[in-house]
Formats: sequence, C-alpha cells, structure tokens
Amino acid sequence: MKKILLSLLIVFNSNAVCVHEYDIQGHTLLSQLHTLNEKTTFYQKENGTFEEVSYLKNIHPHKSYRIQETQPHIKKDYDDRYIKYYQYQRVIEFLSEIGPSLEQLDYKTEVIGKSLENRNLYSIFPKTLDRSKQVILMFARHHGDEGTANWIVEGFLKKALASKKFNDKFQIVLYPMINPDGAQAKRRYNKKGRDLNRSWGSTPSKSYDEIKTIQNHLNKVLLSKTKPIIALDMHGSFTEDFIYRVSKSFAGKDFFNLQQEFISSLSERDQWQAGQYNVSNGHKKMSRILLVRDFNINSLTHESIRDIPLTRNRTLQHLEDQGRAIVDTLIALY
Repeated sequence: MKKILLSLLIVFNSNAVCVHEYDIQGHTLLSQLHTLNEKTTFYQKENGTFEEVSYLKNIHPHKSYRIQETQPHIKKDYDDRYIKYYQYQRVIEFLSEIGPSLEQLDYKTEVIGKSLENRNLYSIFPKTLDRSKQVILMFARHHGDEGTANWIVEGFLKKALASKKFNDKFQIVLYPMINPDGAQAKRRYNKKGRDLNRSWGSTPSKSYDEIKTIQNHLNKVLLSKTKPIIALDMHGSFTEDFIYRVSKSFAGKDFFNLQQEFISSLSERDQWQAGQYNVSNGHKKMSRILLVRDFNINSLTHESIRDIPLTRNRTLQHLEDQGRAIVDTLIALY
C-alpha cells in the first residue's frame, strides 16, 4: 500500500522549467521577434555565449537559432519582496562558519581556482577518500541568479556535518558556487555570457571558462578514484520545485527506476518537491547529462523556485529544511 501511495505522489510536470530553451528557424524567429521580451530573451552565438536577442541584427531565414528565455533580472529591492538573495559574500562567510566541523571530519575547503572576474572557486572534499564510504557529489549555482539553491545547500551541510549516521556512511564532494561572478551580478550567465551548465565537455580541454577548473579538480579528487552514489546539481526554477531526470530510453529501465527511487523517497520528506519531476535528456554539455552518459552516475537536477515572495507561507528556514530532507533521504536509501 505504501508503494501505491508513493506512486500517486509522483507527478510528471511538463510545465516545470529552469529556463525556456528551444531551437527555432530564422523565418519563424523573424515572425515572432516582436512578441519576445528583449531583456529576458537570449540567443546563442557561434562561440557558444548568449547575448540579448535585441543584438541579433541579421537573421537568416533558413538558419536554426538556439534561444533561452530567462527570468527577469533581479532588482535592488529584491530582498524587500522575496526570500533573501544569496550573495557571493555569503558563501565565504558560511564556509568560515562550518570550517571547524569540516576540519574535525577531515575535509578540506580549498580555493581551487578563480572565476573570470577573479572570485574564488571553492570545493569541499575529503583529505583522503575512505573507500568504505559512499560519496555524495553536489554542485550549486551553475546559474548565478538562482540563489535559493544555496540556502538548500546550507541546510544540507548543517545536517550532514552534525549527523553521525550520515558521516558513518558517506563523504561529500561539493562545489558550492560554480558561477560566483553571475551570483554577484545577479545574472544567469558568467562574465562572457556563457551558460555554465552548457559548458561541460567530455574532457576539461573541451570545457569552458570556470568549468575547466571545476572539472579538472573533480576528475583529480573523485572521478579518477571512485564513482559517487549520486550527484545532485542544485538550481532555481521559474514557478515550481521539481527534479530533472532522464528518460528510460536514455540510460535504461533500471537506471530510470534508480532515479525514481530517490525522487519517491525525497517526496516523503520534502513537502515542496512533493515528488514532482520533469523527464529531460537535457543538453549534451550539462553536468547532469555528462555524468549519466559518460560515468553512469545517478545524476539529478534539484530545482527550487528562484523567487519566493515574502507573502508566501514559505521561509528561508523551509529552504534549509529541504537540504536536511536530502540528508535524511540519503541515509534512508543507502
């Protein structure tokens, strides 16, 4: 009966999105251009970066264009209307706060490189991988303006570091802010206008910008040594909380069921996720897709609403509780 009830909670949500992304022929784009918001609609240039569609002057009717329709730019009075925006400075403060706990558990917090604007790229990882423990891999903030993801990461770390059950079973490899320049500027893209979650190559030499640094480090400290039990990429969506997972045809029925097991278990503990998911095989240069395709890792994208009004019955504490729910789900499953 429990399994039947759980299955009823699992909702395929075709409207849930992190960004509206699509390919469109030039002649169709020409006919629809007047309907697009020039400040929140971007086209991908030949070098892979994104630029406001208003700069697209010569549209070729028979050429295909990749478009991203993003969320509105975060304004200065954001914190007066929404749950507090998670700044780059906050990740520095938080890592300092949890430093003693990390040291006690034999973790390193390391600046592994610099962003294009010379901000720190951080990683938390074990000084020595314990082969008797499973590894949890987590990324946050590929997209700079999706700040709610970091509050969930804080809740996850606070609970994980304080839980003997968790630490007896698991170790963590975490990249808490992949796009600090975007976070600082409150924009989706990095300094070059690149979508960092479309920037992962099969090797670091084929990756771009900050991802080269992240991927080099990830390969060195983890993927060359062992396979994580799960990888979670933390993001912010337009209007709903949900999980992105791949289709049965992408990696097989058993893999599909493996992903469903996590989604179902999390739904018991997180009232906001509530088992909602979106089947998407994504972009070939997404971290999630690369990890599934090249490493057969159970990789999922965890989406929470980016802009949560203060008038809603939802608080920063609820976001941290979502991180705690991930910890409890991992302990229960593995």
